[in-house]
Amino acid sequence: MFIIGIAQRTFDLMKDVIIVGSGITGCTLAWTWLFKGKTVVMVGDKIPASSSVAAGVYNPTVLKRFTPIWKAQEQLDVMLPFYEKVESHLGTSFMHHAPVLRRLHDAGEAATWTRKAQRDDLRDFMNPDVFTDVLDGIDAPHGYGVVQPTGACDTEAFMTATIEHLEGMNSFNQQSFEHQQLQLHDDCVRYKNMQARHLIFAEGFAMRHNPYYNHLPLQGNKGELLIVRIPGLELSYIIKSAVFLMHYKDDLFWVGATYSRDDLTPVPTSDARTYLTSRLENFLKRPYEIVEHKVGIRPTTQDRRPFIGSVDSSKRHFICNGMGSRAVLVAPWAALSLYDYMYNAAALDSKVDCNRVTTS
Repeated sequence: MFIIGIAQRTFDLMKDVIIVGSGITGCTLAWTWLFKGKTVVMVGDKIPASSSVAAGVYNPTVLKRFTPIWKAQEQLDVMLPFYEKVESHLGTSFMHHAPVLRRLHDAGEAATWTRKAQRDDLRDFMNPDVFTDVLDGIDAPHGYGVVQPTGACDTEAFMTATIEHLEGMNSFNQQSFEHQQLQLHDDCVRYKNMQARHLIFAEGFAMRHNPYYNHLPLQGNKGELLIVRIPGLELSYIIKSAVFLMHYKDDLFWVGATYSRDDLTPVPTSDARTYLTSRLENFLKRPYEIVEHKVGIRPTTQDRRPFIGSVDSSKRHFICNGMGSRAVLVAPWAALSLYDYMYNAAALDSKVDCNRVTTS
């Protein structure tokens, strides 16, 4: 598919990998390869919409049901040192580690929290003692359950710094990827004037236009959130109730988020705005002002597992996609899994292998 003859043209020096996509996953792939001593070139449209609206919260639990996410500790063990290394390399900071306080709705839920927090798969993340300190401006008569290690990545700062770093290396090309221009050869891939030993697609929801991987059932999940101004509120925690409230900068805070698989238009809706504000007002007892209403389409999968691997028999092109709303946590683990698969002959977990769809 789309293999064309070699034209008489001048190609850039051979890279180890071309990364298609400049979102959270694409940037994470770039650093994973660079830290392994590999050369990269990225093709992307700067910061895509879905990544630019991500509040970047990382949390190893599902706080609606008080359950751990899949491979939570394994992903944390990769994620935390990964971002620390990126920050050290760039001499900047975009990770903000803070406990998540799950607002408990009644005494029964508080009792359930204490019981579940003692389970073997949750005790490393959930504190069984209900946190009852009064937080100024927050109504929580039944207290909070505390989750750690948690926090947030300033995703826009991470992606911007990554792209600037690649631009400084002459390794970033701002353009939409044209799949018909991709040439596959026995020993390399070529795209326009670029050439590399391999190529990785990390296109997010745009994967639906990728002729190599659009058979995979990637689902769009529309997320809307607000940036609000709350003068005088000092909050060193991430509050999670029906929506989360998290400090952004100065007197600005994130409020989110919604989830919709039906409306996939990139347009903010009044219904989402009403949902977010009404849930916020259930526990925020301070006046606020809406500063911005953001929207993006998350790339998700039905089984909540990313797509990693290759459908290419010659193993020239690969995919790393479908991180959903947990890209900050999952992407470093997924990128390392793909690296080990490509270079160290490591097997992919069957639950993330992109071929699970065609072989099941």
